[in-house]
Amino acid sequence: MINKIKRLKSIGKFYDFAAKDDGLDWHKNTFLFGPNAYGKSTLVSVLQSIGTNDPNILRGRRTLDRAASPEAILVIDGVNCVFNGTKWDRTCPTIQTFDASYIHDNILSDEIEHEHRKRHHKIIIGAQGVKAAEEVTALKIEEKSKRQQVDSLTKQFKAGGFVHHTLEAMLAIPASDEAAVAGRIQRLEQDIKSKESETTVRGLGFPRGLPSPAFDLSATKTLAGHKLAAVHEAAEKRVLQHIDQNINDKGHAKEFIRRGLDLVQADCPFCGQDLKDAGDLLQAYREFFDDAFRTYQKELNEKAEAFANWNLENDLTGLVSSYLNPAHLVVG
Repeated sequence: MINKIKRLKSIGKFYDFAAKDDGLDWHKNTFLFGPNAYGKSTLVSVLQSIGTNDPNILRGRRTLDRAASPEAILVIDGVNCVFNGTKWDRTCPTIQTFDASYIHDNILSDEIEHEHRKRHHKIIIGAQGVKAAEEVTALKIEEKSKRQQVDSLTKQFKAGGFVHHTLEAMLAIPASDEAAVAGRIQRLEQDIKSKESETTVRGLGFPRGLPSPAFDLSATKTLAGHKLAAVHEAAEKRVLQHIDQNINDKGHAKEFIRRGLDLVQADCPFCGQDLKDAGDLLQAYREFFDDAFRTYQKELNEKAEAFANWNLENDLTGLVSSYLNPAHLVVG
């Protein structure tokens, strides 16, 4: 209960008011009246400042021609409540003021709106009402967000070609149609997968043919098609016949005769006899082992060795490694 206003200084019309002795004590019902601009609203502002603990209200009411800061002392429930120009040393939240601001915010309007009702809750119900109002506000914000989500989903639903049915229509769906839903969903899922696969395939490049690994035998075929002079053919026949009749190790016979031909002079390198009677055979040797035939034999041996060393497995492995990218389609 407000017992007395002991001091008001530099606040509006109250330049330096001080209550003396026990005068001007307040009772259960105290009425203040006076002409306009005599300080009634200023006094309400003082009570509003201490009730809401808002020092700005008093600083806004400071007397215009005074440099001193506002000061106030109120006796509430027998205890002094002092405002030192900056803040109150204690507050009294039980004080409620119903001034022009309250009327403007809560009552005096074209219509009573939701904001007005919320402000009434804070005043009439108190702290619990404030908490309830905050919860209502939070729920309304959440409700608005949910409605926006529903509206967005509804637009997507309609854009997808779906039709909204009422609850009554849903309940009236025959059991046979309801049982067929699973199958329809399965078919739709298959269609979606097919479309995805189609998109993947369309993103692939065009197929390319891969060269089959093969050994180049063209040079060998050309070499094998060469024809030596007829004299060489006759010499080859004579030499081969002599080897067949006189030498057991036919695999080394040609090399043996060729080396011996390089060593021979006038007589046989084995027995020292004159080789005059063996002139035809020696001539066949010379024709068989001359440079042209030796070159021919060397090239044939080289081609045969290259073909023997060809590793088909390595070529296939390298081909697979080079085209392992799934974008390449191997065609036979």
